[in-house]
Amino acid sequence: MSAAGGRSMISEWFWLARPFTLTAAAVPVVFGTALALGDGFFSFLPFLAMLLASLLIQAATNMFNEFYDNERGLDTVESVGISGSIVKGHLTSRAVILGALLLYTFALFLGLYLVWVGGWVILFLGCLSALGGYLYSAGPRPVAYTPASEATVFLFMGVLIVVISYAVQTTNVSPAAVLAALPIGGPVAAILLANNIRDLASDRRGGRKTLPIIFGRKVAVQVYRLFLLEAYAVLLLLVVFGVVGWPALLAFLSLPLFVKLWSGIASSKVPAELDPVVKRTAGLHLVFGVLYTLGVLIG
Repeated sequence: MSAAGGRSMISEWFWLARPFTLTAAAVPVVFGTALALGDGFFSFLPFLAMLLASLLIQAATNMFNEFYDNERGLDTVESVGISGSIVKGHLTSRAVILGALLLYTFALFLGLYLVWVGGWVILFLGCLSALGGYLYSAGPRPVAYTPASEATVFLFMGVLIVVISYAVQTTNVSPAAVLAALPIGGPVAAILLANNIRDLASDRRGGRKTLPIIFGRKVAVQVYRLFLLEAYAVLLLLVVFGVVGWPALLAFLSLPLFVKLWSGIASSKVPAELDPVVKRTAGLHLVFGVLYTLGVLIG
């Protein structure tokens, strides 16, 4: 199957999935599984199914976002941070939707397996996650187009995926797992906010009402910093109160990346300069998450 730009349709789908964002879907799964392992529970096939399902849903969501942004006239050939498959004529909108639906279909079958393994708690949490994903990118007023998008991502990708991954292994939900997931939420919400700060001008032209548009760029920069700071501050509190062991402080080795992003988000003004900040924020989320996971496993 070929696309119009010389690359194959599979290749176009790959870039539409925005590979650099997929770590945001993998980290909470790995972390939630590590929490379960620390409690004496681990099964490889449910872990693998959960990981693949999370990656597929994230990739499909990225494809849906590009489709809807194109439909609303937000994307142009000059837009930064998109694959450009539709606006450059490499793929039709229908082909993008087809790719997203295929990924969702594969994820659905994996989800059915996870429900079979984990029981009703996985069915409930999975349905909640699916509803959140739909409301985020679809419907007459998608959450992605409102100031609530970062908070939604914090809850669903920062906390809920961790809890589901934990429950897949243990068949129950632990309050400690919910609390331990909180530091994962700040950096993943910061990825989206950096993206929305980058796209402020184009989003305003397209009628979106994101946090930077409603409250202004200066406020958005401070909220971005708070999201990053939340990860370290809450982790420290979790260690102090014994929710996670002190080896979890390994995550503080990522502080040099945090410091660079703290200044980088304010000094970068135009989309071309902010796009690397978005990617480096995703990198911080990955490094912080891996170190935090290692600390939990050691502890």
